[in-house]
Amino acid sequence: MTSGPDEPRTTTPATTSTDTPSTDPSHGLFRAARNLTGAAVPTLADVSSVDVLEQLLRGEAPPPGPVDGSELFRCAAFAATREDVARSTSAVGKASQFPDATPFRRSLSDLRPRLIRHLSHQSRWLARDPGRARMIREAGAHSLIVLPLTVRGVVLGLFVLYRLAGSNPFGEDSLREAARLAERAALSLDTVRRRIEEDALARLLRQSPGAEEPPVLSALEAVHGQYPAGAGAAHWYDVLPLSGARVALVVGTAAGSGVPAAVGMHQLRAVITTLSALDLRPDELLARLDDVVTRLDRRRPAPYRGPDGGAEPGTSCLYVIYDPTTERCVSARAGDSSVLVADPDGGVSAPPLAAHGGLGTDGEPFENTEFATPAGSTLVLRGEGGGGRAVPEGRSPYADGDADSGTDASAHPGTDTDVVADADDPTMERLREAMPHSAPHLPRLAALLLRHLPEDRRPPVLLARTRALGNKDVADLTLPPDPSAVSTARAWAGRRLTAWLLDDLADDTTLVVSELVTNAVRYSGGPIGLRLIRDEHVLICEVSDTSGAGPHPVRPRATDEGGRGLTIVGRLTAHQGTRYTSSGKTVWTEQPLPE
Repeated sequence: MTSGPDEPRTTTPATTSTDTPSTDPSHGLFRAARNLTGAAVPTLADVSSVDVLEQLLRGEAPPPGPVDGSELFRCAAFAATREDVARSTSAVGKASQFPDATPFRRSLSDLRPRLIRHLSHQSRWLARDPGRARMIREAGAHSLIVLPLTVRGVVLGLFVLYRLAGSNPFGEDSLREAARLAERAALSLDTVRRRIEEDALARLLRQSPGAEEPPVLSALEAVHGQYPAGAGAAHWYDVLPLSGARVALVVGTAAGSGVPAAVGMHQLRAVITTLSALDLRPDELLARLDDVVTRLDRRRPAPYRGPDGGAEPGTSCLYVIYDPTTERCVSARAGDSSVLVADPDGGVSAPPLAAHGGLGTDGEPFENTEFATPAGSTLVLRGEGGGGRAVPEGRSPYADGDADSGTDASAHPGTDTDVVADADDPTMERLREAMPHSAPHLPRLAALLLRHLPEDRRPPVLLARTRALGNKDVADLTLPPDPSAVSTARAWAGRRLTAWLLDDLADDTTLVVSELVTNAVRYSGGPIGLRLIRDEHVLICEVSDTSGAGPHPVRPRATDEGGRGLTIVGRLTAHQGTRYTSSGKTVWTEQPLPE
């Protein structure tokens, strides 16, 4: 005996059709739609479908009011108590329109539900919608409920329920229950839509750093950045040129998600770029960045702050400086990030970076770690993946600790580090294409980087293969703090430029050397270092002394006898600056090489 229209129904497990991959950004919409059909079938109906506006899949908000007949809808979920019905009519993911003069179209026009207790298979409107008419007739549907899915007068989709032969028609109680389910589901769909919209905006905000090609630098033979599949807005990487032919490599992950994370990422990236121009060591740079993150977080609305009103945990940054003249790196980190070094001989090691919590969450000072990086090595900077988590002090980001122990990872056969990554892995393939000359290292590198991590929780990665500037491109001279050193420096610089076939730069460069050495003799009392570096694109001149006071250009008056040295240097060179060291400072200049 079948139940009455509003009596409890005997339930049969529903057959649900799902064709949307979990990596699709619209997966949340399809999941919310499946939850709705799953709540309706078999408890309330024998067959149920949910169609959502195509605009929702792009994260767009439809305008309030009725939807016209030109709008496309996409089937997001379909469930039925009979497997043959689900199999024969399943079209999840298919786009369609609702013709005029049908119950579906009328509900979308006046935003009111439709209850058809007794659905006649001879109804004239079925001729206007042959696809749904075929399903209705083949399944034996005899009762129909149609409800528009709306939030604040905005149409998001359409919820349709059928009862088949053997079930009694829908009643008013059924309509009220369906309306209750639809109202709750519409709110879920709108929440997912807003999340898609935020993620789309966040990806647009992130598109700038992701789309940029890393600069061409003599310190690096090749460089490649890789975001995880389906990455949100929080990740970034940077390759920043520094003075003295050095380069800074950066990977980071901003806390949060969506637009707030994208905005935070851009703020952090801008601050790091500015601080890098000051030639700070990694620990100093991260200390200043930590202070900036703390101050920015105080200005954020309360819902976006971390526990106890502090910085939201998870903001990480790894900053590595590579010097091609010494073939060494110095680095510091905040949060869960690490470095791998694959040397030219095939060994893979992980320098033991000092542990530190995320930016704005740890009051301890940052520490630098120095390590050798022979020319031809592949540096791999691994950022945070899977939403970011701070590293507990002293703990490796790897499960067994091998990859952060500072030992050669290839020297431990039988451990997880000896596992070779799947050659068909998409990330592995992209890395191989980007770094073809590092192919012998890639299986081991990928195994260290990606083990235990599913595709959607992998970290951002920055790979760089190093080059060195040897004796043929670097020349050093130590001078005493004596006025006679000026003429010695000029003559030495002239001979070096002749040896490098850069006679066109000799006059300007010897004058620059003269002015900088003169200042060093005048304002410092210790030994003076002079270094010339022939880079691929520029000639670099560096003068180091033991004074911590930096030069300050002034505008001399016409009657002044001195004070024009730095002005002259600025006119003769393309870039100038000062970097401070533990023993004093280095004043540097760059001149473009002749074509």
